[in-house]
Amino acid sequence: MQRNYNYIYSKLVENDTDLIGHIAYSLYKKSKVEYIEKQNEGGKTLTDAELIPFNDFSSSESSIESYRIKAELIVQGFIDNVLDEELTNYKQQAITQQAEILKNIIAPITPSFWKNVWIGIVSSFIFTLVLAALFFIKTFGDYKINFSFEQKKPEPKQLYAQ
Repeated sequence: MQRNYNYIYSKLVENDTDLIGHIAYSLYKKSKVEYIEKQNEGGKTLTDAELIPFNDFSSSESSIESYRIKAELIVQGFIDNVLDEELTNYKQQAITQQAEILKNIIAPITPSFWKNVWIGIVSSFIFTLVLAALFFIKTFGDYKINFSFEQKKPEPKQLYAQ
């Protein structure tokens, strides 16, 4: 008995590098397997002659167009996902590099913690010496130091010119 071959591969795949065509062909094969499995649910094995209606339908221009459109959507979805991931990676990489650059710029001009502690101790000591000097001058010297804080009273405004 001669086998009935379906030439849909040559209709879907234009050349060896036709990615859309190869994906479309795999969609056709998936559809064919689903059809055979559905027909075999009753325990019957399909013959080549019983596959002719499926082959005729799947070889029609509208079915071939449908397989190619679905394949294009799959490839487009894949490309969109890859581009989104790459964009996210580039953004994260840019943020990381920018943070490193800023750390390298700020590091030389930012004093260390212990340097800040010493600056605080020295400034407190100098302030204490100034206060002690003022205290000794006031207590033991003939100097009179007055500190007065007065708020300047506002002058009354004249409402009418005289």
